[in-house]
Amino acid sequence: MTQLTLIETALQRAAVVSSLLQGEVLGVVDACVVLADASAPLSAEAADIAMSAGSESGLIVVPNAVDDVVLLTQTCDLQFTTSDEYRCLVAAVLHTSEQFAYEALRGRRPGFAGLPWAGLTAVADLSRITIVERSVLVGAISRGRPRTLREQLHFSETIGRYLTRPALPDPVNEVLAPFVKRIAEKHDRESAEGRCAHKVSELRVEATPDIDHDEPALNILMILEEDELPPLPQGSHVDDGRIDSLIGRGRTAASEAVHCAGDPVAKREAWMALAECWVTPAVELAATVDGVGSVEITVLNGEEFSYARSLSAPVIDLRYLTTRAA
Repeated sequence: MTQLTLIETALQRAAVVSSLLQGEVLGVVDACVVLADASAPLSAEAADIAMSAGSESGLIVVPNAVDDVVLLTQTCDLQFTTSDEYRCLVAAVLHTSEQFAYEALRGRRPGFAGLPWAGLTAVADLSRITIVERSVLVGAISRGRPRTLREQLHFSETIGRYLTRPALPDPVNEVLAPFVKRIAEKHDRESAEGRCAHKVSELRVEATPDIDHDEPALNILMILEEDELPPLPQGSHVDDGRIDSLIGRGRTAASEAVHCAGDPVAKREAWMALAECWVTPAVELAATVDGVGSVEITVLNGEEFSYARSLSAPVIDLRYLTTRAA
């Protein structure tokens, strides 16, 4: 068999990957690898391989010790396997605690993506992405794939967010730090405040006139699911006096009011009060930090948060903030 025939046969065989779905978890042992410098290994695994190979310089291939990978390449890009299109992207799949996996699914663990269709503990480690030839995936056992269009879209957005997170300017990071720390610390607590933090779907930040301005005015967008923050009935309005009263009573009272609220107006008032309590340290810090003009917070549900608005409001990581200036 000639080399050309061998490649053509392999391409035809690899064409079956067209049936795979982005987000599908596949049983392929050690398919993820890392390139390392034998003269300066940064992990024990790389050092072991360099020593066993007797390499003192040059690149070495370090396999990740994982049994499963998740497909990152879009399904539409897999429909035709040719001599020009025969690669795809996969990431390592890890098994963690159920709590960690849930936090990854909710966006609380930047760098990880929840994979509930592969089990309650399954996550993709997006820091370990590898290019493989599609033939590597042929015949692999599927551990599960996204079950609904919503799961597919959520997984795609998680990948995109990891790769496109902007680096916020240092003054913005400094001002937002106490707010983010409060949310992150309370997220997995069983208190009333912790349960509220758990319900926050996403945090974003708007800057006026823009993030590169010398003293931008920041507006933190706290986004909740619509069933948690239902729209206000026609003709109804929140009462600033009741909100101020809750703010004055503190975070615990505002958190308890969120859980006890029996109608959309009371629910929104409680969330607005709690958000103001959470953001107060950042508001106070902004007055002392050069590079940020002011800080405010807006509470809204996913239906109220438009696509156009999302284009100029980057996501705030809940686990950590980037420290590199934009």
